[in-house]
Amino acid sequence: MPEPIIINEQQEELIHYPDKQWKHVILHNVMTDIMFGYIPLHWHHALQFMYVIKGELIVHISGSKHYLNAGDGIFINSNIIHEIAEQQPYTEYYCWNVELPHISQYVEFEYVDYILQHTQHIPYIVLRQSETKYEDILSFIKNAGQTYDQQSTHYQLTILNYYYNCLKWLYDYMGQHVNQQRYQFDYRIKHLITLMQQNYHHKITLTDLSEHIHMSKAETIKLFKKYVGYTPLSYLLNYRLEKSKEQLLLATYSVTEVAMNCGFATTSYFIKAFKAHYQETPKQFQLRQLNLR
Repeated sequence: MPEPIIINEQQEELIHYPDKQWKHVILHNVMTDIMFGYIPLHWHHALQFMYVIKGELIVHISGSKHYLNAGDGIFINSNIIHEIAEQQPYTEYYCWNVELPHISQYVEFEYVDYILQHTQHIPYIVLRQSETKYEDILSFIKNAGQTYDQQSTHYQLTILNYYYNCLKWLYDYMGQHVNQQRYQFDYRIKHLITLMQQNYHHKITLTDLSEHIHMSKAETIKLFKKYVGYTPLSYLLNYRLEKSKEQLLLATYSVTEVAMNCGFATTSYFIKAFKAHYQETPKQFQLRQLNLR
């Protein structure tokens, strides 16, 4: 069974570390095994390294979409909002999460702190296998994932060796790219996402959202689209549709009840939006899922 991905009400991923004294975990994810084949917008304190084993991933980050093929990877700095989906069915990838060290871990803390200081300039790094400058770090991530899968004797020491090599690579890379365009993440985006996710079953208007962050409606749309890639109401609709699928899977609610529970004004609009998004009606989806059980 794959490890469940838990995201709290603030859309922060709650990473489960099997060893509480060793804050490393490398998930061997198959996107199809994750509900609906994608991981919604979220963030985490941990540093994250990803490596695509097979298939193709889409990473939506900082208002851009990056397509990662087998052999590609990405480094995501702490507290950077992102979304992960598969472009091809049964895409597999390693997701290596490393919690930030305590200040008492002096040497590691110094390196990681340097990386964190560059978050606004370098929130993430897309690692392409086609570019020789990324060969080493891609090899470190891939080998760490394989080592974690096997968990042979002293595997933690081997993974630590790969991790310190990754830190050294990042330290050198960031020292050479200090003049990159400054990345300004606006934390009002997190406030908007939290508001919508906590209240999606209620009526939410653009006026509600803009007043929540004390901006005009036009400015709210522009701000959200800059960092997320689509408008806040488009995000809200997508989120409601995903929540509707969860309720349809329970098979205890009618289509009308699901529509009302998920904040849709009418059942007809819910059916129309669902079919446009998933190419089947809510009832067809529900029946198809029941037949698969």
